[in-house]
Amino acid sequence: MKTILFLLPMCFTIMTHAVTYTVSNTNDSGTGSLRQAITDANTVFIGTKNIIFNIPTGDQGYNTSTGIWTITPATPYPYLMSSNIFIDGTTQTASQGNTNADGPEIFISGNGSLDHTFLLVSGNNTIKGISVTGCLFGIQVANNTATNNLITECYLGINSSGITPMPNGYGITISNASANTTVSNCLISGNTDGGIAISESSGNSIRGNKIGTSRTGTASIPNPNGIAINNASNNIIGGTNAADRNILSGNTNSGITINAAASTGNQIIGNYIGTEITGTGSLENGTGIIIVNAGGNFIGGNTIEKRNIISGNIEGGIILNGSGTNDNIISGNYIGVDVSGLNICSNHVGIMLKSNARRNIIGGTTPAERNILSGNTEIGVYIEASDSNRITGNYIGPDATGAGALKIGDTLIQANGIELNVVSKYNIIGGYLPEERNIISGNRVYGMIYYGQTSYNPVIGNYIGTDVTGNISLPNATGICVDAASNHNLIKNNVLSGNISYGIFIVTTGSYYNEFKGNLVGTNAAGTSAVPNDAGLLLGGGARYNIIGGTNPGDRNIFSGNRYDGILIADNTTDFNQITGNYIGTDITGMNALPNPVGIGISTNPASNTFSENVISGNSSMGIILYENADSNIFILNKIGVAADGISDLGNEGAGIAIAQGASYNKIGMPGQGNIIAYNDSCGIVIADNNTKYNSIRENSIHNNNFLGIEIFPPGPNANDVGDTDTGSNDLMNHPVILSAIFDGILHVSGSLDTQNPQNAIVEIFEVTDADPMGYGEGSRFLGSAIPDAAGNWSIQYSDFSEFLITATANDAFGNASEFSQNFTAVVGINDNKNEQKPILGDNFPNPFSEKTIIPFILPINSNACIEIKDINNKTLMIVPVKEKTGVVEIKTKDWAAGVYYYLIKIDGVLYDVKKMLLIKRQ
Repeated sequence: MKTILFLLPMCFTIMTHAVTYTVSNTNDSGTGSLRQAITDANTVFIGTKNIIFNIPTGDQGYNTSTGIWTITPATPYPYLMSSNIFIDGTTQTASQGNTNADGPEIFISGNGSLDHTFLLVSGNNTIKGISVTGCLFGIQVANNTATNNLITECYLGINSSGITPMPNGYGITISNASANTTVSNCLISGNTDGGIAISESSGNSIRGNKIGTSRTGTASIPNPNGIAINNASNNIIGGTNAADRNILSGNTNSGITINAAASTGNQIIGNYIGTEITGTGSLENGTGIIIVNAGGNFIGGNTIEKRNIISGNIEGGIILNGSGTNDNIISGNYIGVDVSGLNICSNHVGIMLKSNARRNIIGGTTPAERNILSGNTEIGVYIEASDSNRITGNYIGPDATGAGALKIGDTLIQANGIELNVVSKYNIIGGYLPEERNIISGNRVYGMIYYGQTSYNPVIGNYIGTDVTGNISLPNATGICVDAASNHNLIKNNVLSGNISYGIFIVTTGSYYNEFKGNLVGTNAAGTSAVPNDAGLLLGGGARYNIIGGTNPGDRNIFSGNRYDGILIADNTTDFNQITGNYIGTDITGMNALPNPVGIGISTNPASNTFSENVISGNSSMGIILYENADSNIFILNKIGVAADGISDLGNEGAGIAIAQGASYNKIGMPGQGNIIAYNDSCGIVIADNNTKYNSIRENSIHNNNFLGIEIFPPGPNANDVGDTDTGSNDLMNHPVILSAIFDGILHVSGSLDTQNPQNAIVEIFEVTDADPMGYGEGSRFLGSAIPDAAGNWSIQYSDFSEFLITATANDAFGNASEFSQNFTAVVGINDNKNEQKPILGDNFPNPFSEKTIIPFILPINSNACIEIKDINNKTLMIVPVKEKTGVVEIKTKDWAAGVYYYLIKIDGVLYDVKKMLLIKRQ
């Protein structure tokens, strides 16, 4: 027992003893060589084996001009089979002095023919402070027994001064189920196949290295790829301390490539990728980071310390490519700007997703997760043929403050903020929460563009064209463009303001069924003051079936404060769009003016668009203008010139509606669906130009406009013509003539309409609450309608009647609306008392007549009667008292113009009968 106890301390000493092997020459073999030291270390399987260097300056491998010792092995060194081998090149400095201030003193050259120098197949080994060049593989770590190895302070692929490439094929490879290798503080540049390749290996840490640059980190010495990860998981590139930062720049293809389905859980954090060492200038890779067919990886993170600077690259900052490239998270990075976030350091594209990359997240909901995707020369985020990705909480176009534009001189750098292309679907831009909001502003062309049949991509809750406050313009040229048959996209709850041209335009054939709801277009984020675009919305180029607004309050868009039109609809086949429930020219309350010059402009052949339940008020010129052959559009249930309450004065400063330059077949109001058109500073409705025809005006409430309620050019109330054969605006449709209006508890109105085929026309009767000074309208409340007979006579009864001043309009069979008729005062009387004999008018003779005619009559006893003559415009020309029970009245018409005239018989001011006669002039 004493013997056993005596041996235990000896065994413990052997197990923990560190063995040191000294390399004392640059020979390839024999005593004092590195090969011999490795061979000897491999024979010891316990304890630490330190291989140190103490090669004198008199050795044949020493170069006095460079201060390095070159070892040139003829064959690869033995595998590191035993664990805990520490090959420390920095010990040469301790032994012989710092003869190479620019890098390692120990330089191993494979002369371009060696497969590798070191191959680590065991664990806990360290290779430190050695330069390796001229090998197919500089240093290899392989096998599942190769764990927890460290490669540090080495140069791979570059000379010992750190400025001239002396390539390996690969600098370092980590593969074959090895794990937890750390590569730190190395210079890995100039290799012909790659800097670091990690394959089928996990848990590795790559930190503090310069990969693709010179020793100073200021010049490019490229590898094809800085780091390539293939079928490898849970590796960390970089770290959260400044000392962990890799400079991955200057590489020909990419700074980092992650490939294949098993490459998951990898983290890229805290690196400079595409910049020089200070993070302020470009030192470009071809692309910063490429992920191909790999998912679940992380670029950046939720703290500032995890931020990567991915800028200055020739193509993309980040590219996600291919099926299986899913569920990657890119957050908290600066992409296209320098380390300050305030200066340009452009990639061509910030982030590109393509070829079915899905469910990737760009950004997040905290400030630390915000990417700055700005300063790139082409696009901030580009998504092509990829679905279900999410972009939230980013600044796309502005600098890191969210308030500054990135320009060279006066020119914005980044062309488009976000582009969706090639049938991309289900991608979400923004979200319903404030923290999901992107600021998409300060882009040279479009803030956001849909292109190439993209569909079902919601853009929600973003600021597009303003700074981070939503109050100050930070313009894109246009906020959103929907183009090239993009369809079924939802654009909701965004602020689209401050842009140079349009807030949004939706254009081209196939751009169908997009929904635009709940947006503020031309206002600040509160909807209370102007942050103008040139125009709010353009629908054009054949875009159809799009829905602008809706019937729910949350669907309401505010199109206000813009420099020109709130909404502009243009071009042939731009048809069947619905514009519903919006405020156009008001603030968010609908009670205060926030004017566009024109609320809605429609031109160059768009047809069959429907405008309903909008408030189109407060604009500094016209509420609506249709021109240049805008046809068959429908306006129903709108409030034009009144506030959202339908009562308060909020007039447009021009006409409520203007129709001109061949705009035809449009419908202003329909049965049961009239508009309110009131308080406008000019006319309620203006129709101008000879080729502007067939525009109907039905059942509207038109009142309190400064000029005529309905003005059909030429200006002023138009006189009716005989037979209505004249032409002009709306064919200069004759207005009805009211001949009788008697109220006996029910309003009885009758009159005549002189037009072609009057039986195919319709007459509408209105109350007049605020008479036009010219005596023609306006019609504040629709009472009812009547169909004339073939002779043009019509009548109507109406019970709900409060005003005694009435007027009428007519629409012919083709849809031509007339102006308002001359106002007529209803009288209280007995219209049809069956117990009382009525007066009778006979037919005048002759009829037609030239200079005189005779009108027969029959009166009841004791009647105080008269016969009244009116012209076609309801102007009274003659009143002849009659007292005989039976008699005739001779009418002489020498000075009257040819045309239709009416003769009426009244008793005590009550009209009982009316007939029509025709005066002709003989040559």
